[in-house]
Amino acid sequence: MRRSIYLTFVLSAALLWSICPADSPGPAGGKQGHDWPQWRGVNRDAVSPESGLVNGWPESGPKVLWRVEVGAGYSSVSVSDGRLYTLWDEKGTQFLVCLDALTGRELWRQGIGAAFNHHYGNGPRSTPLVDGGTVFAVGTAGRLLAVNRKSGKIIWQHDLARESKAELPPYGYASSPLVTGDKIVLEAGAENAAYIAFDKTSGEIVWRSHDDLPAYSSPIEVSIGGARQIVFWSGSGLHAVSPKDGSVLWEYAWETFCPVTGAPLNTGTPIFIAPDRLFISSRSGAAVIRISRTGKAFAAQTVWKSEEMKSDVNTSVMIGNHVYGFDGGILECLDARTGEVTWKARGFQKGSLIAADGKLIVLGETGNLALVDANPEAFIQKDSAEILEGKCWTAPTLADGKLYLRNHEELVSIDMRAGK
Repeated sequence: MRRSIYLTFVLSAALLWSICPADSPGPAGGKQGHDWPQWRGVNRDAVSPESGLVNGWPESGPKVLWRVEVGAGYSSVSVSDGRLYTLWDEKGTQFLVCLDALTGRELWRQGIGAAFNHHYGNGPRSTPLVDGGTVFAVGTAGRLLAVNRKSGKIIWQHDLARESKAELPPYGYASSPLVTGDKIVLEAGAENAAYIAFDKTSGEIVWRSHDDLPAYSSPIEVSIGGARQIVFWSGSGLHAVSPKDGSVLWEYAWETFCPVTGAPLNTGTPIFIAPDRLFISSRSGAAVIRISRTGKAFAAQTVWKSEEMKSDVNTSVMIGNHVYGFDGGILECLDARTGEVTWKARGFQKGSLIAADGKLIVLGETGNLALVDANPEAFIQKDSAEILEGKCWTAPTLADGKLYLRNHEELVSIDMRAGK
């Protein structure tokens, strides 16, 4: 049963912030299971190793720790060492903002460009990345910042569009940066510079790679056939490049176009299925591809392709052999081995989801939050509650037992270890 959650603030002045012991470090330097330092979490798969989370809520609803006002934007929330980082528009400017995770109090903000106005929603699309003492962020006009994590002061910066002579994507830059070793890589969408790697300390360009129009997907780093590779999904399809020099290892054509502008519209982040497969999904449908290696040569082949799971604004999650995600406005479970859909559920519209503790944490487009069993055989909803209003396309963030949700007006923190 859905319940309305009224504006609450239940923090005690005596409450102390406790950091749990670190597990194995993630790719962006976060504590696995306690931090969420980048787009889709430590492993960039939207699956958290946290346990002991609630299976439902009391009649009063989820325990809301705090709510704060924010500006417009779809940027998700990154969490590291008790601080939150996200992007939003406010009074004509786009900001990278740092908040205290305990209270929601703003600690600093840094301008990252002019505000972005669009009929699909204003504000930034990309999610900041925290690596060591630095936060990396990309604004909708392609301004890339590396700032000091504690002070917010700029360490170095680049203008991707101007420096690469790239054409701005119609919906603004949305791809979130990725750290690999001593480099930060991201999509620029320019001629001979579809992808760019920077030295993460100095900001110097290490390599430029390929020629493709930009899209709205974020890259992942995987190991296939004994070779590390960064997989981008730009305008014309998937391209895997070497982290060392940007050389293209393999390609797989997959195009999705906006029916209004005709611009490329590949949006989802690829999902790696070890040891050699990838799941992709866009408005064009879904597919699993297999990457094979013969000597030094790689090749991509289709395992299956389907018109099911046509993801639009958000990326699916994978647990075991099954993928959970949105086919337009319908939540689905799909067998990644065959492409067969095992169940469907309505009521979330174009929502988003993450996974933890055997559950799907689903945020509907209108702000309804649900706990759903990660069960491939049936849709089993454990509980639900109304948390936000307005358009909610930003994926949830889970860190140290706290769930962070936002829309264009509010950011809310929910205690996921308090309940029934």
